[in-house]
Amino acid sequence: SASRARGETKEVPAEKEEEQEMRYRLALVGSLPVHPLTTMAMLPWVVAQIVRPGPGEREWGRGGPHVGGHQNPPKRNQSVFLTVSASRVQCLSAWAEGAAWDPLSHTVLFECLPHRVTKLIYNSQEPSSFGCLIRDGQHCACYVFQCQDSTRVPEIISTLRQAGKSAARTDDVTPTPDLSPTAFAKKFEVLFCGRVTVAHKKAPPALIDECIEKFSQSRGSGGGAKGSGGGGLAGGLKRALAFHSNGSLSDGGGDGLAESPTAPRRPLLYKRDPSFPCLQALDENGLSPEITLSHADDAHCHSTGVRPTSLQENRTMLFMVGRSQIFLVSPDTKKVAIEKSFREISFCSQGIHHVDHFGFICRETVDGASCHFVCYVFQCTDESLVDEIMLTLKQAFSVAALQQSVRTQSQQCDSCPMQQLHRLCERIEGETPQPPRDTAAPGPSLLQLSFFQRAKSEQEENEMVMASLRSLYEERQKGHQHSQPGESKYRKIKMDGYRKIMPLNLSLVSFSVSVSVSLSERGEGGLEAYGGAEGGGAGGDPAPPGTPGGKRKSGEELRELWRKAILQQILLLRMETENQRLQASDLQNKRLKQDYEEITPCLKDVTLVWERMLATPGRSKVKFDSDTIHAAVTQGVPRPQRGEIWKLLSEQYVLRQTVPARPPANQTPYKDLLKQLTSQQHAILIDLGRTFPTHPYFQAQLGAGQLSLYNLLKAYSLLDPEVGYCQGLSFIAGVLLLHLEEEQAFDMLKFLMYDMGLRKQYRPDMIILQIQMYQLSRLLHDYHRDLHSHLELHEIGPSLYATPWFLTVFASHFPLGFVARVFDMLFLQGSEVIFKVALSLLGSHKPLILQHDSLESIVDFIKTTLPNLGLVQMEKTINQVCQMDVSKQLQAYEVEYHVLQDELMDTPPTLSQSQRVAQLERTNQSLRQQNRDLLEELQVSQARVAGLEGRLEGLARSEGQLREQVCGLEEEARGLQGTVSRLHTLLTGLGVHTSAEGELIARPRSPDQQRPWAAGHPPGTEGLGKGTPDPLPEPLALPGGL
Repeated sequence: SASRARGETKEVPAEKEEEQEMRYRLALVGSLPVHPLTTMAMLPWVVAQIVRPGPGEREWGRGGPHVGGHQNPPKRNQSVFLTVSASRVQCLSAWAEGAAWDPLSHTVLFECLPHRVTKLIYNSQEPSSFGCLIRDGQHCACYVFQCQDSTRVPEIISTLRQAGKSAARTDDVTPTPDLSPTAFAKKFEVLFCGRVTVAHKKAPPALIDECIEKFSQSRGSGGGAKGSGGGGLAGGLKRALAFHSNGSLSDGGGDGLAESPTAPRRPLLYKRDPSFPCLQALDENGLSPEITLSHADDAHCHSTGVRPTSLQENRTMLFMVGRSQIFLVSPDTKKVAIEKSFREISFCSQGIHHVDHFGFICRETVDGASCHFVCYVFQCTDESLVDEIMLTLKQAFSVAALQQSVRTQSQQCDSCPMQQLHRLCERIEGETPQPPRDTAAPGPSLLQLSFFQRAKSEQEENEMVMASLRSLYEERQKGHQHSQPGESKYRKIKMDGYRKIMPLNLSLVSFSVSVSVSLSERGEGGLEAYGGAEGGGAGGDPAPPGTPGGKRKSGEELRELWRKAILQQILLLRMETENQRLQASDLQNKRLKQDYEEITPCLKDVTLVWERMLATPGRSKVKFDSDTIHAAVTQGVPRPQRGEIWKLLSEQYVLRQTVPARPPANQTPYKDLLKQLTSQQHAILIDLGRTFPTHPYFQAQLGAGQLSLYNLLKAYSLLDPEVGYCQGLSFIAGVLLLHLEEEQAFDMLKFLMYDMGLRKQYRPDMIILQIQMYQLSRLLHDYHRDLHSHLELHEIGPSLYATPWFLTVFASHFPLGFVARVFDMLFLQGSEVIFKVALSLLGSHKPLILQHDSLESIVDFIKTTLPNLGLVQMEKTINQVCQMDVSKQLQAYEVEYHVLQDELMDTPPTLSQSQRVAQLERTNQSLRQQNRDLLEELQVSQARVAGLEGRLEGLARSEGQLREQVCGLEEEARGLQGTVSRLHTLLTGLGVHTSAEGELIARPRSPDQQRPWAAGHPPGTEGLGKGTPDPLPEPLALPGGL
């Protein structure tokens, strides 16, 4: 059935780190215990002995100790399950489908670590079979399996190799398992140019130059011009399958899905290394899914073997040379893109004309069977860096070879019988059949023995001879004593003697040299294929059903459409799963980043104030009230929104500046900066491990935190060549990365450096830093004179303890919760916050500092004890900073410093002429820098004066308009007063009297007029009964304004 060749993927419980495994149903042809020194050249004869049927199989003994401690040998052609994962390889006796597993009848035939499968052998003439050599301690055995579906055999071999390579990183690389495979690795930044398939493991000196020309030609002809799988739905689907495949498409049951160019044939097995988290799933050749699928659909690359990288993508890599491996880490994807062990690399070279390029040749497999050699080409910033890389590789290869020779020296020597058998197998390997033997030839011959007369063919005869020799030399090896390296004579076996014993008409076994795979011993051997692998092509997509004018689809076409629809649905589901995983990973990453203790808990009311400001539409152009923002920052900043609040504070800072700061001359976007190489790479890479070494986000070597930090510092070094990279910048960038995404952190770093003016203190001359030290000394003299005198008495200047405070904004020594509050104030008030914090810290610890009476104890207290503040002291310091104002004093002290420098320059010279010239040059350079600074300040002041003059003109115009409005209103008031006077006169003439306030006064009534009221009639109704009402006065036309 098809299930015998099926590779099934199984998920292991979560406690085993979500480990994946592949299970294959195979037939175990047989096994044979062999000597631990069995080499790849002997293995084809061992496999032939196992496969050979007939009565000889009992005579040659399949018994003996087997790997895994099982003494009972397995049955011949027994149905088994071969399970492969990143942590083990297990062979179980198979059971029928639907039947329960029974430990009595279904036993474990062997179980070992993946890298203990040291050798694999595959015959292209018998594609359904393969063999493997398993070494476990002192026991070694060869197993031969058969698969009903021959197309699955390369996949099984590839899975075994990939799992073994992953497991060997942490076990065989170093004798101390706790040590990472990248420990003490040297790192370089390179540009990955591409890879080229070459014909031989060695190459001419001009290979690198030829590869670069081929890359140019390939890009010119359209090959590699587009980023493969980089955009669109197809690229997204391809990446979704590439990163986390669950192997559900690797069924191999003939449904055709496994041949899809976007579907992987199996999951990538790997073992997680917490010390090196960017090392994730790699295939058998040590390539990441991005590299493997980079040219899957490019026919031009397949035909020429030239695969240049896309110019539109980020091609920069970190080239790491370890103790036995080479890693290429992509800072863009935060993963290892290429991993090659020293055993796989056969050649390294530097370009002749392109001296800033280098490359290496390594062996790679195709579909787990045939092999070829591939040259990887890289570019560096200059020739000196290439020379350094080549020297590092040479030293690493020499040390690794020396360690390997030391390990193998105790196991064998040149006179070992097994070594002689190995040379014999190498000599006869690949020889062509000779003419028939002459039976009448004199001399003894083993062929005359009755034992060999049972051979039915020359092939079987040769196999029996080699089996006899192998048994003989294994017995001799047991009693052999190794020769010492200093001995002058070694026992040698002459091949003429073998020619007398064994005929030369060896028609070598078909299993011998078709394809052979070595995983450990032969560094330059390995996979050798003499037959091409079958390839497949993909035709055009069939037209969808129901197309107008189209023919009715056949059953096969409809099934094909269904297959594609199912595949697309599976891909979409995997993309959704991947998105959910990424969201969960982002949330976990955010929690990991902000893993520090908050010193000022933010109350709910303050949080609501921040949320309202953050939710304001178009907030980047809205100027909020300064007092409200200052009060909110003083009361606390919510940790989850701290990054967004920093962006808000930076926007408010820019809005309040009447003159915008001078932007950087280089306006290259962040993504484009990452595609370039920096000359500051050594300094940046060294400081990665020194930046927040105890924080979990930055602790892992070349983890996501360190790679993001490298990207940030590299981009700024390219943006600002004058500053480049300076020690201390890594801590500021690290604090920003803990609260913002990578690109947003870069924008905030630009804001701090250019808008806030922090970049001045990182200039190579460090003049601004000297001025800051003087300003801090003067502030200390004004606010804490006794402390200043105590420090001066012991000759302790601010440069001895305060330099890292300014260069790292207190991030290098103080707790992160305190540093975050300092950054809150920094975004609010500017760089003068650093002076306030330093002054507050020294003042609050003044009694303790005065108790120390030596330079060493005082400096040690300030550097070690003072940063270990309590929460109460931290909050007190921040509250003091919010209330202090030293801006005017800082300006005065800066002028004072320049005046003192000028006075020092006016002193009579006491130096020699050359010293005087050097001093004048330094002074000239300093004055030029001051000139530029003053010119910049003058431009800012002139722009500010121009702005104020414009505002003054606007105010003058507003005043004139207001004066005109006042005159018009006065004129209108005078007119209204005249109208009121006329109304008074008119009312008086009518007998209506008014009070001073303008109210009407009723006229006195006669007794006759009052009588109706006394009779109970209301006023004005006494005439109603007579029908003669009193005449009313005519209404007056009053002005509209009254």
